Amino acid sequence: MIDKILITKKLENFFIKTNPESFLKVFVISFLFDKTNYIEPIVGYESALNMLDKYIYNLENNIKAFKKLDKYHSIYAKYDFKAKSLKYYMTNDYKKFKNTSLNSEQKKAFIIKEFKIMMYKEFETITNIYTFNGKIVSNSFYIEDRNGRYPDYDGDFSNIIDIFSDVEVCNILKLNDRIKTYIDENKNYFVYSTHISQRNSEVINYVLLWRNFLNNKLYYFAVNNPKKYSEKFINEFNKEYEYIISSGKYNFILKNKDVFSLIENYLLHIRNRIDIENNIQYHQDLSVIFKMMNHKKHLTKLSEYLLHSSDSNNKLNYDKI
Repeated sequence: MIDKILITKKLENFFIKTNPESFLKVFVISFLFDKTNYIEPIVGYESALNMLDKYIYNLENNIKAFKKLDKYHSIYAKYDFKAKSLKYYMTNDYKKFKNTSLNSEQKKAFIIKEFKIMMYKEFETITNIYTFNGKIVSNSFYIEDRNGRYPDYDGDFSNIIDIFSDVEVCNILKLNDRIKTYIDENKNYFVYSTHISQRNSEVINYVLLWRNFLNNKLYYFAVNNPKKYSEKFINEFNKEYEYIISSGKYNFILKNKDVFSLIENYLLHIRNRIDIENNIQYHQDLSVIFKMMNHKKHLTKLSEYLLHSSDSNNKLNYDKI
């Protein structure tokens, strides 16, 4: 196990340069401790140790300062790439308390938990951004290449990474709040979300499910060294599940040449509210993809991650797949 003493020692220079408040130091150390000990059983001790060094290297390059906001209406944590700063705000006035009967101690614990989730997500994003000469070379398993697979941080693929960051924090902290999230105004259809996310609530569980079909060890190697492993990681997945497109058994509303890109496309359309009038169809199609994938995997709790209907009369496209 990689302990906090080792992590703290490795962070000495980073803390000297950024001079964060003490409680922020605790969050940084705790994140790296929880993260490395989550991945160690998957990738092995030596690889986890190497990945820790990469995480710290990226922290040092991507955070030049922690900036506390003068005023904000709620707790807040957000990374500003252009300014290379992590902006934050702590307060007891939290909008999620409006309809709760929690006492003061419970509210305090809840705020700390929610702030921790926010900070962990930002750290997860920051530690996966690799820059060279001020330019982003890679972000998680995306890399700028001749095909433009990851052309720009502000492009669509950064939104995919945002979802993966949410999911990674859910896995690390073992979050499973199972929140019902309606996807249409009439509340005829819903999905479950592992935790409340401002942008990702409709898609978190899809990516949580997707991770069950991905090669987890190769995933972490691809995130750590995308130049060496990313293409292999994506190609292996596409080769295993190419029958979803090639079989022609289902007419998907979105069109992509490979399954990996098709899933990304649906996630982006749902998350970014693209052609919102088709949102129910996007969810149904995405559910179809995972149900077809499960013909090989045979996950017993698949339906928990997919689209649900509030009314038994509303038939779902994937019921007979």
